Amino acid sequence: MLHDVFSARTTTSRTNGSPARTLSAVVGAAALAVLPLLGACASAPAHQPASASRSTSASDYFPLDAGWKWAYELERDGQHLLAVYTVLERLPDGAIVQAGDQRISYAVSPQGIAMKEAGAVGDFVLKNPVALGSTWNVTSGTAKIVSVDKTVSGPGGDYKNCVVVEMLRHEPNRIARTTFAPGVGPVEIEVQVESQGRFVTTTHATLRGTTRPGQDPLAVGP
Repeated sequence: MLHDVFSARTTTSRTNGSPARTLSAVVGAAALAVLPLLGACASAPAHQPASASRSTSASDYFPLDAGWKWAYELERDGQHLLAVYTVLERLPDGAIVQAGDQRISYAVSPQGIAMKEAGAVGDFVLKNPVALGSTWNVTSGTAKIVSVDKTVSGPGGDYKNCVVVEMLRHEPNRIARTTFAPGVGPVEIEVQVESQGRFVTTTHATLRGTTRPGQDPLAVGP
């Protein structure tokens, strides 16, 4: 998530013998850790064709079935990392995500996908129906869907009909933009923090690849 699908909290790890900072999220907050092996095994997602009828369900833009893995190329404070998180378990009313040594709970309901903390539903990451201009309240701010047809090209592939959620929070003022691709999940995340009257990008992540449920990341194709 990073932003508010991957809300930022920092921990310390090491990559190639030097200190590196990893992100914890609280998806709003999902923790991301430096897991190079998993990231290297993640397979590139297939090209997402434009669909004739656009989905309005949050679950179609952020699949949380057990077995999903996402690997991201992450840049934060001058550090370049490979970050991975994995859906460990799908529950009747949500999902559990493993990120490093942390587990994060999501609530999945007819209202959409939200963070879940201490058994209570928190901020929505993506709320139903998914439609341009939709807004909802989050802690210390608001969230708004600012695009439903963005095209994203990156190391993980090309994605069409992406939904962009922009969260504006205060104290301090910060903006988190998360781009969700249909059938894939978050493919791009950017966090900006206000500094001396202007917003500065502090975190940027792009999807490098995914492993889907039932897919062997070590399998060799024909």
